[in-house]
Amino acid sequence: MTRVIEADNVATEVRQLIQQGTVAFEAGEYAEAERLFLEVVGRTPTYANVYNMLGLIASHRGAPEKAVELFRRALTLNPTYSEVQLNLAITLAEMGAYEQAAQEVGKVQEREPGTAGLPGLGVRGKLANAHADLAKKYHTLGMYAEAVGEYDMALQLCPNFPDIYIRRAVSCRELEDYAGAKDSLLRALDLKPNYVEAHVNLGLLHWKMGNPAEAIAAWERALTLDPTHPLARIYLAQATPRAAGG
Repeated sequence: MTRVIEADNVATEVRQLIQQGTVAFEAGEYAEAERLFLEVVGRTPTYANVYNMLGLIASHRGAPEKAVELFRRALTLNPTYSEVQLNLAITLAEMGAYEQAAQEVGKVQEREPGTAGLPGLGVRGKLANAHADLAKKYHTLGMYAEAVGEYDMALQLCPNFPDIYIRRAVSCRELEDYAGAKDSLLRALDLKPNYVEAHVNLGLLHWKMGNPAEAIAAWERALTLDPTHPLARIYLAQATPRAAGG
């Protein structure tokens, strides 16, 4: 009987620690929350939600490897904990482990096809942006083919991001893949017809392809949408006399 009472007391104390830690966590008092949660796992290392919050604290502190370890520990305790799996996916994406991140998202969507769509979409957006950020770095280094490959992976995840289509078009243009660049720009305009940057880039592409009339029309359209756009004004001012044979 005494042991049962002692066990009940421990369980009550642990619940109180979790409650106090959660309050501290939600208030942004991460050091206090971590202290309380570590005391919990020191006593009873069986609470997946505690490891989840410890993982979020680690991620907030810029320790993604530790966060991944904690999220995986939570999933060992509760393999169907979707919130943890999505937190793990986001952290993996931030570390550059895009394929692993996509696998984690896929597990949630397979397990909960009726409910995982909304949170999964948010994660897919983060993964797409992670691919796009890596592509931008490749482009800066002159690795245009690699950049296009990353943009393609981003667009597989989120095919309705017009800005990624524009950035892909710029990398294609550097590769002199004008057809690929044009397809990307037209896709961006399908999604967002009044996207000024798409019209400006389409004009530049037409000019490089030797289509001055189409280039001028694209820049004029851009200036109709934004009369102060500096690049469109410069391109059009330079192109008009040349197109007229001046």
